[in-house]
Amino acid sequence: MKKKSYIFIAAALTVCAGVSCQKNDIYIDVEQDLYEVPAVYTELNIPVRCNTNSTAAVRYDGEETGWILLLPSLLGGDGVYSLWIEENQSEAEARSATLVITAGTSTREVKVVQDLMTSLSVTPSYLATTTPSGTYQLQISSTGKWTVTPDPDTGDWLSVDKTSGEGNSTVNLTFSEPGNDSEVYNGTVTVSTEISEVTVTVQHGYAQGIDGVVWAKANVGEPGTFASSPDDPGMLYQYNSRTGWENPYPDVTVSRPVGMPAGELSGPAEWADENNPCPDGWKVPTMEQVAALVGSEANRNYGWLEASEDGFSIPGAVLGLPQETARTATAADMKGGIFLPCSGNFSWRTPSTYQNPGHATMNTATNKDGAYRYVVKIMSDTEAVLPPGTDWSWGENNAAYSVRCVKDERVSYGPVDIGIPGYDEGQRH
Repeated sequence: MKKKSYIFIAAALTVCAGVSCQKNDIYIDVEQDLYEVPAVYTELNIPVRCNTNSTAAVRYDGEETGWILLLPSLLGGDGVYSLWIEENQSEAEARSATLVITAGTSTREVKVVQDLMTSLSVTPSYLATTTPSGTYQLQISSTGKWTVTPDPDTGDWLSVDKTSGEGNSTVNLTFSEPGNDSEVYNGTVTVSTEISEVTVTVQHGYAQGIDGVVWAKANVGEPGTFASSPDDPGMLYQYNSRTGWENPYPDVTVSRPVGMPAGELSGPAEWADENNPCPDGWKVPTMEQVAALVGSEANRNYGWLEASEDGFSIPGAVLGLPQETARTATAADMKGGIFLPCSGNFSWRTPSTYQNPGHATMNTATNKDGAYRYVVKIMSDTEAVLPPGTDWSWGENNAAYSVRCVKDERVSYGPVDIGIPGYDEGQRH
């Protein structure tokens, strides 16, 4: 008989292994005792095996309560307790609670720990590269884990040195040189945490060095960005203003925009930094820079191109090259020059008319005599180019012209000097 008793006891111990086995033979079994969940809203299902009715309740481990909804609170045997967990908006600490399951005199506790809210900031949030190729930096500030994902369209011209990380870090973006001097690229890089993301807009290939000055290949579009292509006229800007006005080219019937300031306006001698419509790292060119680019009546550094099937979609002027060379430029081979598309301007003196739709125009950052600033205007090879400095090259401060930018030598994002004239390590900030 003693031998049989020992066998019975051993069998009973085997049955109870892995479950909460009590003297009354009621058991509660769960898959795991701890669940870690993210800071975002989460639906957590906890399977339970039990050989009788059970009840459940949430016991909060801190002062903050009510952030978990439990359904159901009673099971008739095996089943699932579901927890609807609210978003944790705290960036300071995680929080926890315990699901207490009771059946008769038996209990089982399941711990739930919710992560804190992960903060995220990325600098810059917009990047227009000022070099044909090279490496630029994104500064990531975060309290948690993050991933970096370039959009698929950037695969041929942009690479990143990190696709994931945690906390504060620097990610290097490396850009390859465009296939030709008319090519420009537009894309995004997204930095994400489990609960938030920052999308960095990237424009690359817009830099063209001409005689020691880095010029943009396209006009300014929305304030702080370039137009999508060299033959996009972009938006129109009054002197010393960051407000862009829609450009209706080639429609000549459009009225002056409602709300555009009118009347004579005395402007500062130079376009102020705080009103700069160019992307970060770029600025409106001075009168001297524009004059050197387009040349003079006797020595024209520009050539006119009409719209063509294999070229640009609208007429304009190729700038920065001797006229005979400029005339041979194409959209695929700009010979090292830049294309200035027809754009025209709004004049406050004729509020119902869109002015000069056949002109390729460009703002300068230099004021002429208070109420007027210097502007370049080109119509064709046979029309005189009006370089800044002549009596014919002024425009009222409240007239609106296109803006073409030059690299601002005071600013640089890149950690690597790739040989652009004027680059100075000490200028980076």
